[in-house]
Amino acid sequence: MKKLLFILLFAFSAMGIYGCSQKEYFSNVEEKKQFIEIITASGEMIGIIDNNKEIERFVKQLDIKSWNDMEQLPEDIDLVYSYISYEVIDEPIFLQDGKQLVHMSTLELYISDKGEYIIRDYDQEIETIARISEKAGRFLNVPEDLDLNKHITAKDILDGWGLDFYVPNSNIEKTDDIENARCYQGETSFTEKELRKTSEEQKIQFYGADKNTLLNEIDDISEIAQYLNGLALDRWEYVDDAPNPEEVECQIVRFMLSRHSNEKELKEMDTQILYKSDGNYYIEEIIPGEYSDRGEFITHYQVSEEIAKYILSYLE
Repeated sequence: MKKLLFILLFAFSAMGIYGCSQKEYFSNVEEKKQFIEIITASGEMIGIIDNNKEIERFVKQLDIKSWNDMEQLPEDIDLVYSYISYEVIDEPIFLQDGKQLVHMSTLELYISDKGEYIIRDYDQEIETIARISEKAGRFLNVPEDLDLNKHITAKDILDGWGLDFYVPNSNIEKTDDIENARCYQGETSFTEKELRKTSEEQKIQFYGADKNTLLNEIDDISEIAQYLNGLALDRWEYVDDAPNPEEVECQIVRFMLSRHSNEKELKEMDTQILYKSDGNYYIEEIIPGEYSDRGEFITHYQVSEEIAKYILSYLE
């Protein structure tokens, strides 16, 4: 399946309510501006889920770990409900020119002639088609059991927010070969202020070929911003079928404060493994299963020799 995964160095956050419990790492669920509009196949609005605790329960009931990806929708299915999610992109590191934007995504529930439950979850950039568990399917098939607000419309809420919608970069949106699309477009810049809003304390550790030898550590936010800005993320190429490592150059581990815990502790957010294969440099990025509904996430990128040498300079 063609997928464009947006894996950030500082954390993982898929843009959409579904499959994104890791987003809670960044935002207090009580304060997040978001809601879900439920519509029947005939276009009738059933109601709005505008209670964040109910949205949290909704996401858990989707049983995302059990989803089985499919290449395309089968023919013998009928659309039953559409769950349209709206959320305000308010994390500083995701903002475009400092502006808050509204991101919209849709989860469609289908039932096959065999009684199987199938979903299509998509926005303007990514699409997932999957066969889901009977438990999750039955849950989605009875939206009336949810805590719905039937006295307000999506337009009412959106008008109250008064924000523009998020529009993907046109270069990504019009790219036919998704596997070769760049995950970052244009100039990427991190400021100390933006990073502090994400996590007041952070650190990056640099290891050799394995994690037994710590070679360097930076925990000053301004130095971390400087390091991230030097990575030239706009030049990273997403690779669908990356070759196996011939030579591991180093491993980089990023830590941030956990918001899943009341204790002030730094938690490992991701690990990047820089390796060489067939004369080219690649980065394997690993997001721990703690921050993903589908377990550990692994993504690969090809980077230039110049970027590789920049990373390796932090080991000296």
